[in-house]
Amino acid sequence: MKRREFIKQTGIGIGVLALWGPQVFSAHAGEILPKKGRRVVVAGGGFGGATAAKYLKLIDPKLDVVLVEQRERFISCPVSNMVIGGFKEMKDITMDYKVLARKYGIKIVNAQMTGLDATAHTIETSAGKIAYDRLIVSPGIDFMYENIPGMDPQAQALFPHAMKAGDQTVQLRRELVALVPGQNVIITIPEAPYRCPPGPYERACMIAHYLKQNKKGSRLIILDANEDVVSKGKLFKAAWKDYYEGIIDYRPDSTIKKVDVATRSIVTVAAEVQGGVINIIPDQKAGLLAFQSGLVPPKRRWVPVSALSFESPIHKDVHVIGDATDGEVIGSMPKSGFVASTMGKAVAASVVAMMSGREPLPPSLANTCYSMVNEREAIYVTGVFEFDARTKKMAGVKAAGGVSPERSERLGIQAEDWARSIWSDTLG
Repeated sequence: MKRREFIKQTGIGIGVLALWGPQVFSAHAGEILPKKGRRVVVAGGGFGGATAAKYLKLIDPKLDVVLVEQRERFISCPVSNMVIGGFKEMKDITMDYKVLARKYGIKIVNAQMTGLDATAHTIETSAGKIAYDRLIVSPGIDFMYENIPGMDPQAQALFPHAMKAGDQTVQLRRELVALVPGQNVIITIPEAPYRCPPGPYERACMIAHYLKQNKKGSRLIILDANEDVVSKGKLFKAAWKDYYEGIIDYRPDSTIKKVDVATRSIVTVAAEVQGGVINIIPDQKAGLLAFQSGLVPPKRRWVPVSALSFESPIHKDVHVIGDATDGEVIGSMPKSGFVASTMGKAVAASVVAMMSGREPLPPSLANTCYSMVNEREAIYVTGVFEFDARTKKMAGVKAAGGVSPERSERLGIQAEDWARSIWSDTLG
């Protein structure tokens, strides 16, 4: 059968095969890519999943690696706050997966994983069924709108979270530009844990800078459900005092009690506030895929995994990485792109070892996160986490990591370099 006829008859489509080059695949009984050798399927092409796929091939080039990712383009959450603030454009944080296919031979399937048969070692996708020897799932996060009274679909559309970079990043930027001077902007921050602990506070800096320059009389009200700023607190507060005095109104212990679309208002225990632009960041949980795949126990919101191998205790030969993992089980670490990236490398090494009949080595993970406080200056936090054989969890190394002593333009340059570095490490 000619390749063109095959695509028409199987219904897989150009989008699924575009990155596979001249190779030809057959399909039967809904299956695509029939397995002929040792294979690892990676579901989810964010920092964790894409990095895992790349490092699997670096460690074992003969391994058949399939990356299933619904989006054709990678959009980076790190640096997306700069787009909201007007310092970057979406094209600056948007990349593709072509190098992973061309340089490393990873098969990219632009489809959505919709189900898991852990017994048969297959996953269901919108393109067809794919068999695996081991599966790595990087499901990301989802949002618990049910925890906020009044947060119906209309409110969700009007009050974007923008914690998944993409359309809502653009929406929030457009709303800021259209804001009537004198109207307020509101950011809500959920109780930790949530994706990128310093992210909402960096966003506050970017928005406050824009208001200061372009929207006279407007203020930014931060309703934080936490008792205090959860990451780089002293550094953020110093920047707010020095640059955004009278613009940022920070209110800790401000859990949302109700949202009203008609009046564009948010009610907390202490007050009711209105905003021309409202950025609601809800409580978070593991991505929907984790629940659909049976990876989350009843009454839990995160995925338990082994801190040694990232293997699920529920499904054998299935590993889970990234923001979706349960800190109470694996050990307390920030849910960040950098941690997900180092998890991707660690799980790649563990999977290759286990497929070869060896015990995985104890992993070491790291975190580095820069935050811009204005158009030029940045601050950072770092951390190192190692496997504790006694507790079977990851634990922070006290002698390693910490926060920057101050903000500086030099760190702003390093933040730019850091972003380019992690993008290249993940996709290049």
